[in-house]
Amino acid sequence: MPVADIPGNTATSVELVDRSATEQLELLKVGDLSAVELLAACRDRALLTEPVVNALISVDWDRATDRARALDSDRSFCDGAPLRGLVTAHKDLLDTAGMVTTYGSTVYADHIPTVNNPLVDVLASAGVVVIGKTNTPEFGAGSHTFNSVHGVTRNPWDPARSAGGSSGGAAAALACGSLCVADGSDLGGSIRNPASFCGIVGFRPSSGTVPGTTSADHRITMPSNGPMGRCVSDVRILLTAMTGGSAMSPRVETPRVLFSVDHGDLPVAPAVARLVEQAARQLEAAGWRIESGDLPLPSVDRCFETLRSLAYFLMLPGLLEDSRVKETVRFEIARGMALGEDEIRTAVADEILIRTAFDNLFESVDLVLTPTSQVPPFPVGDEWVADINGVGLAIYTDWMRSCSRLTVPGGPSISLPAGFTDKGLPIGIQLSGQRGADAYLLAAAELAEAVLGTAPRPPIDVLSGFDPTGLPPGPIT
Repeated sequence: MPVADIPGNTATSVELVDRSATEQLELLKVGDLSAVELLAACRDRALLTEPVVNALISVDWDRATDRARALDSDRSFCDGAPLRGLVTAHKDLLDTAGMVTTYGSTVYADHIPTVNNPLVDVLASAGVVVIGKTNTPEFGAGSHTFNSVHGVTRNPWDPARSAGGSSGGAAAALACGSLCVADGSDLGGSIRNPASFCGIVGFRPSSGTVPGTTSADHRITMPSNGPMGRCVSDVRILLTAMTGGSAMSPRVETPRVLFSVDHGDLPVAPAVARLVEQAARQLEAAGWRIESGDLPLPSVDRCFETLRSLAYFLMLPGLLEDSRVKETVRFEIARGMALGEDEIRTAVADEILIRTAFDNLFESVDLVLTPTSQVPPFPVGDEWVADINGVGLAIYTDWMRSCSRLTVPGGPSISLPAGFTDKGLPIGIQLSGQRGADAYLLAAAELAEAVLGTAPRPPIDVLSGFDPTGLPPGPIT
């Protein structure tokens, strides 16, 4: 039932979904909004945007409606739960009992788990209403969301462009207003990159902070689940629910910031460099102490690539020869299989050295400021970015190094909207903090957001009028 048809409702669907999740939650708490009403508003928006954007998969409105009605009819059900009534969907890498979970792969096209990922249980206890899953590239490999099961997720700011990845479905749905909050996961930038591409906020917590990514192998520490939202306060409430921690914010006044537009050696598209430098100047004018310099990250790319491939080999050893699996996934498995013990030991030792060097950096600075992505959203038909400013890139993860380099130190990073290119495409800045200083980083991000602003909603009226058959296809259709 559309929100406008609910007796006694005075808010329109547009007014509801264009509020922040923090505002929606307050309306739910005081009884000015019901879970059913909010679900109906999100459904109205999804029906307008999904034929073009394709962010949501395995959607079950009936199941979600039953959950919302249960929340409305029995106040003792999930009473006191911190996210009670907010609408979400789980990334399609998280096992969700009774719901098709494909990991973006035809190998698991009909897979229905019987047990939840721990994070799914945590969020259920927090009171969310789950409408389905969010699209992801196959097994989360790459920062462009497409697969042969569900197709490509398009950028709501320009459907001919990528929404990023691997949490691209979550980012696009949040930008459209089809979800209130969303979980993501991040190994080399999979929360941060799509947040930048879609004009939302994405937070990668310190490694091990959020449940659901623990590996049986002690050498695999880089993957992290984390929260995504329209603004920092939305990310804060979701992170608090994910961790069971405190929502208290430490005092932040004039952060000391190490700024690098290119990490000293990375190619960065001019449109990105201009907006990131502009954001740094805006923050400096607001009192932030900005100093330019290089990041102490020796051997970081080799370390990341080695441990990433090891993770894929340990996770998917039986799929190396499976032709149904995309080439980049099989590339990771093969590279992981070929690693010698000396290479793995060197990468683990490098990770420790990098974390120590980064920890030492925070004796003289509070934050690091860099671009989230080295490029604006790229054409949806390209599998990955092979060239930046005439610099050729060898493999599919090379263009993601502005994020992946800041994975290895193990601390928190957040992507915030920083403006739009001349073509109207969102660009994000990345703030990174010391390991364990997640609360400080979030507090600083709220200060930065007050200076830089949040991104508006994409042009929903334009999206709803698109004929998706006329759009360019993704890499796999």
